[in-house]
Amino acid sequence: MKEILELIEKRKQEFSDLPLFQFLQDKSVDPRSRLAWIPCAVPMVMAFGELNRSDLRKEPTSDRIQQLINRRTYEDDHHWVWFLEDLEKLGLNQQLSFVDAMRFFWGDATRKTRQVCHQIALYSFRAEPIVVLAGMEAIEATGYVALSRTSKVIRELQQSTHQEYRYLGSHHFGIETEHTTEADDGEVDLESLELTEEQRENAIELVELVFSVYTDAMNEMMDYLKTHSSENPFAASQKIPAMAA
Repeated sequence: MKEILELIEKRKQEFSDLPLFQFLQDKSVDPRSRLAWIPCAVPMVMAFGELNRSDLRKEPTSDRIQQLINRRTYEDDHHWVWFLEDLEKLGLNQQLSFVDAMRFFWGDATRKTRQVCHQIALYSFRAEPIVVLAGMEAIEATGYVALSRTSKVIRELQQSTHQEYRYLGSHHFGIETEHTTEADDGEVDLESLELTEEQRENAIELVELVFSVYTDAMNEMMDYLKTHSSENPFAASQKIPAMAA
């Protein structure tokens, strides 16, 4: 597994250089404006809870790797609650008709973002636990990068709002940072796990998939920023044509 973890670290560094994360560090831009892409993340964040509950978690099991996966899913399957709290505090709980909301969340603005959990679930469904674990390590790497950036923006925003933002801020980032592998309690040392050649190839494929779909989503959100503002983030939803009958 050591080779897989090294690949994840390499892809993590590349991921951190994406335009969206560079933009989040631009302090010349108002913090709220740097977070104007947040509505696009809704399908991905909400689906992530379901990914953990229904796709990655498999119970009952006597497999120690699957047991580790299951424990991690219980840590991550409820974070969407914090996200909804943050939407409210950011003033993004705006009035949209039900139809307009559906058009927004299933429109072009979130097309690639909607695919993130879907593609991971498709690949992971029949994969061996050790391969799924590699994918989860990649997911955590993307989350670390994203939250390390948003938490700094939130810290700036808090200077004026004096509110806690549990998903985008230090609360969530702290939890992700504190996530430890079982190597810390002597049960599973990830680096020492041995993979067959087939497992190694499948793990590499899943890791590459994870970074690919998350990269596409981040770039889609950056594109969204070019035509939307924090003052009226859903404005373009009114321009999305009605779905064909």
